[in-house]
Amino acid sequence: MSLLKNGSVLFVTSMSGNFCNYLFQFFMSRNLELTDYGALNAALSITSILGIPAGTVMVVVARYASTFNALGEGARVTRLYRNSLLFTLGAGLLVFLLLSAASGPLAAYLQLHSGVPIVITGFGLLLSFAMTVNMGMLQGLQKFWHFGAGIWVGAASKLAMGVAFVLLGFGLNGAVAAAALPGLFVIAMTFLPLASIIRRRPGGKRVTLDIASYSVPVLISSLAFTAMLNIDLLTVKHWASPEEAGLYSAVAVLGKTILYLPAAFVMALFPMLTDSHARKRDMRKVLDRGLLVTFAISLAGVLVLAVFPELSITVLFGAKFSEAAPLLKYYGIAMMSLAIVSVLVSYNLARGKSSFIYSLLAGGAAHALLLNVFQGSLIVTVIILAAVNMLVAAYNLIMVLRERRVESGLRPTAEGAVP
Repeated sequence: MSLLKNGSVLFVTSMSGNFCNYLFQFFMSRNLELTDYGALNAALSITSILGIPAGTVMVVVARYASTFNALGEGARVTRLYRNSLLFTLGAGLLVFLLLSAASGPLAAYLQLHSGVPIVITGFGLLLSFAMTVNMGMLQGLQKFWHFGAGIWVGAASKLAMGVAFVLLGFGLNGAVAAAALPGLFVIAMTFLPLASIIRRRPGGKRVTLDIASYSVPVLISSLAFTAMLNIDLLTVKHWASPEEAGLYSAVAVLGKTILYLPAAFVMALFPMLTDSHARKRDMRKVLDRGLLVTFAISLAGVLVLAVFPELSITVLFGAKFSEAAPLLKYYGIAMMSLAIVSVLVSYNLARGKSSFIYSLLAGGAAHALLLNVFQGSLIVTVIILAAVNMLVAAYNLIMVLRERRVESGLRPTAEGAVP
């Protein structure tokens, strides 16, 4: 299947999931207090940051499942699945216990009245760790319909539970629980397409050290990328008033559409790149198509936010969020840059390259430093995001182009001439 076909399958299913996610945000923005809405999105940011190890496992599982499948080594796929599931269950339990123990200080930092939302978030992370093994396996084996269905089931169950819990009067805790529990449904439905792998006897050569060494750059890059994506929400929640934090949360939710719209094609791109690398095929054409599709979709989204900012935010969140509309175009640019970065990260990880990590670490450090130094203005916050993300994207594009020049024999000579 081509990138366009694979991506289209995931685009349809993931967009259905995204629609449920936005209905969830739509409902919560109108049925929670502004301060609780900001607290909800702070809890979701904690999930994103502390769920990085789970995301790492998903990438690793997808990469090696794709590689073993391309080489016709089914028994190694089964071994990979079972070992990964045991590892993530143990790691998820550890994260849950640590987060529960730290719920009091975290609640104080985020200006929450109780540590209960933090504990609920920890339980959701436990489920998420186990869920990502199944999802990574489906992605790596290019079972995109089932992979996409898992995305939709998670989002749809979150919406259904969110509406029910809030209407029943559980408030912020109910909203956080709705975001934490969908992993149960995703795990249940993704076991069926993996039944043949689960029943098969595991075997083949162990690759524990190889997987462990590959996991390190994946983990570090995921940490840096997620920090670039979420540190602004946590910083604003810390220094801003609860009302300002609620406004900024709405901007972040809507602005991240620019990143999530092309994400389906990026998810399809990774196993295709890995498969091409395992078969020693040219990866550049696949990469170019991925970059083109991602840029086109992201740019269209930025233009909508730039031309219709107030309409965009009021339709989704209501008139009380309209004063945050001027922030949207800058946030959109920041997310478009990260979308380009995500494609280049997938390209490098698929072929086992890790030098790109330094640019992500520099970007995450710049976010942490600048956002804490220049506190007090939401517009300054989003301009910093856009500027740093654009620099990181430009650097990685230049590195890919330079590499191609070398591969094509166009490296300049010592005298400056091109041979």
